[in-house]
Amino acid sequence: MGIPGPYKSKEVASLTSGVQFWGKYLVAEKNQRKTRNGRDIINLRLADSLGSIEVVMWDDCRVKGDLQKGVVIGMLAEVGQYNNRLQITAKRIKILDEDPSLYLLAAPVPRETLISELKQMVDSVSDLHLSILLQTILTPELITVFSNTPAAKRIHHNYLGGLLEHTLSVAKLCQQAAQMYPQLNRDLLVAGAILHDIGKIKEYELQVTPEYTLEGKLLGHIVIGYELIDKAIQKMRGEGHDFPPMLENMIKHLILSHHGSLEFGSPVKPLFPEAFLLHVMDNLDAKMFVYFEKMAHPENGEEYITPYDSFHQQQFFTYRYQSEQQIFPDSDE
Repeated sequence: MGIPGPYKSKEVASLTSGVQFWGKYLVAEKNQRKTRNGRDIINLRLADSLGSIEVVMWDDCRVKGDLQKGVVIGMLAEVGQYNNRLQITAKRIKILDEDPSLYLLAAPVPRETLISELKQMVDSVSDLHLSILLQTILTPELITVFSNTPAAKRIHHNYLGGLLEHTLSVAKLCQQAAQMYPQLNRDLLVAGAILHDIGKIKEYELQVTPEYTLEGKLLGHIVIGYELIDKAIQKMRGEGHDFPPMLENMIKHLILSHHGSLEFGSPVKPLFPEAFLLHVMDNLDAKMFVYFEKMAHPENGEEYITPYDSFHQQQFFTYRYQSEQQIFPDSDE
């Protein structure tokens, strides 16, 4: 009886302890270390277009070829348990001559759709100053980069097109909130949402996985975004377009305060309603992404409860209740 496969990363979570399987994956991360007793061990994060899996590779694993980050491999592995968690151990690995880009995780929505939605959102801003600012910054060349940039290295929307997907989600949330609170300046809020993470186009670059650029490490996307907006406003004024100084301060404040506090990287706290709402919606979309990912890729633990996540400092409840349609009996009353 043959060994089952190929298995995609999403399918591996459904396997039980003791099962062997094979599949083809991109080596996204490779970390080599020694155990306490001096034995060599390599931790791999393997990816495909649907997600990623963590794999342990001991010194007795048979490897054919040069195993490095960025190569595509064929792997025979076995599923086991360690500390009540699923653990995958590589048994045999072969380096394959395949295009790594075919294994990159990408936004579930086509890039063309996301770009079209961005343009519609930009066109919806009727304030003349903010409209020209958005058009000045969002050149066709920048939109191309924007649509290929991840929103983060690991936490949320960390894939091709993730930044644009996240940005549109935040802008839509802000747009809906503006309908609920008519006191808000809708155009200021939406323009801030579109631009809040614009600095990430220079903070991250997509190699095999999202990686920080040197500029990103030294400055961070909040400062980079502030500088992009500042240069655009100076360019507008140089071309004869008036840009009110108070509006300049407010749009810059939206960028500087969207992380909410010094603790999370913002040099100032949100000081007016649009800034506070942008921070809340940005945080909401990022956190909801995490919850939905935990639902879609549950790890072995207690029934419906994931193992403790040290990064998020909590466990996650993965059961999903499906409402049943209530049927009322016919009645003449």
